[in-house]
Amino acid sequence: MSTPEQVEPLVLGLIKEYLQKKPFFSIEDIITYINNRTRAKPYVNKNKIEKIIKCLIKNRRIIPGTKLMKNNIIEHPIRNEIFNYVKKNPSNINEIMRALNIGSNQVLWHLSCLEKFQFTRSREIENQRVVFLYDSDPELDEIYFYLNQDIVKEIINLLIIEKEPLKISDISNQLKKNYNTIKKYLQVLKELKLISIEKDKKRTLFKLNNNKYDKFKDLII
Repeated sequence: MSTPEQVEPLVLGLIKEYLQKKPFFSIEDIITYINNRTRAKPYVNKNKIEKIIKCLIKNRRIIPGTKLMKNNIIEHPIRNEIFNYVKKNPSNINEIMRALNIGSNQVLWHLSCLEKFQFTRSREIENQRVVFLYDSDPELDEIYFYLNQDIVKEIINLLIIEKEPLKISDISNQLKKNYNTIKKYLQVLKELKLISIEKDKKRTLFKLNNNKYDKFKDLII
């Protein structure tokens, strides 16, 4: 008696065959199609077909309502280009558009396909939709995002150069940046434990947490 694992390649092949004829599918239609195509195979029946298809849908290898399948999702050249870019550079929509010179509608469409099939995932950080590889560690998302912000790079580089703990006003003056902007990103870095705070009389000083930073600096693009 054949197991679902043994029948699955046959079902996948017939799904691909079906999708070459029709651009979209419903579960009922494709079960009927596969059942009709396998009548001569006694080890395949409608219940087994349905079980396999539901498993494929659960694992996001196929999705009802689209002709795409997980094994061919990145065959499209633009989708492949976006996927490979995000793989190296988790980015927001605008960054992907600029880097690859692709219009917003195309980027959004291809990203939706990649996300449906769990090649990528996205989350909101500072009102931006940032796209990451699906299998990347979500706990590193914010560290990656902030370490690649220009203002954060400038703050960290200054702390590295100066070596001594600095006040917010020192950092603001040396970088010629707004005091509140510096304060905001120092708070972010503190929450990410990339900097530490020292008290000197009434002054609050900020110092780079070198051990933590060294661990994650390779994430910087």
